[in-house]
Amino acid sequence: MNVQRGRRRLAANRSRWRKSIRAVCPGSIMRSCAALAVAVAWLLTAPGNANAQNKKATAEAQSAAAGNAESGKKSFASHSCSGCHGSEGQGATGPQIAPPPLPFSDFVRYVRQPVGLMPAFDSNTVPDSDLAEVYAFLKSAAPPGAAEVTPAGNAENGKRLFTRDGCYECHGFEGQGAQQTAAPTIGPPPLPLSAFANYVHHPVGSMPPYTTKILSDVELADIYAYLKSIPPPTPPKDIPLLNQ
Repeated sequence: MNVQRGRRRLAANRSRWRKSIRAVCPGSIMRSCAALAVAVAWLLTAPGNANAQNKKATAEAQSAAAGNAESGKKSFASHSCSGCHGSEGQGATGPQIAPPPLPFSDFVRYVRQPVGLMPAFDSNTVPDSDLAEVYAFLKSAAPPGAAEVTPAGNAENGKRLFTRDGCYECHGFEGQGAQQTAAPTIGPPPLPLSAFANYVHHPVGSMPPYTTKILSDVELADIYAYLKSIPPPTPPKDIPLLNQ
């Protein structure tokens, strides 16, 4: 099938190239021009050569994707990928990307030309070799659905810390959020503890960062326990007054 398809494409191209050749090649040298064009066409469209090019591209992609996961973890942090995607690529304000849902070539293309709010990273900022290592790091991550072990925090102490460190000023006393500050609802938290802690330490937007010197991981676990203890809001469909 590939051979037949290649022959049909070659025949169609021959007719088109001959018309172009007549326009630029005078009389006696036209046959030489035509022969050269046909030879070039064969080199470009022959199925065997196309297959060889595809195999070469595949080999290059596989070679590039064979990165070092440990180095990739460092690159993931140094290029601030963890700020949106979590320290292990588990997702935070950005989507989960570990393990990566795309083949390496598409992964590179998306990093270079993203959509949405993600900034573009060109090859001068993040070389292909760094992306290969980041990809290897993400491939080494636990598959989706692996349960995260959440340490048991002290909800009572978490409530005290939530007030002491001024979290309520933007998010409300029960993490319900506020339109005035544009702070989202965080009680109960929609993120796993690791993503929650990563975002508190490395936030985006107008939220100030709370480093481990201000809030330790143990204290964040307490705040997380407090927010988890807050019951979710009643759905509108279950409020009689709104359904009259």
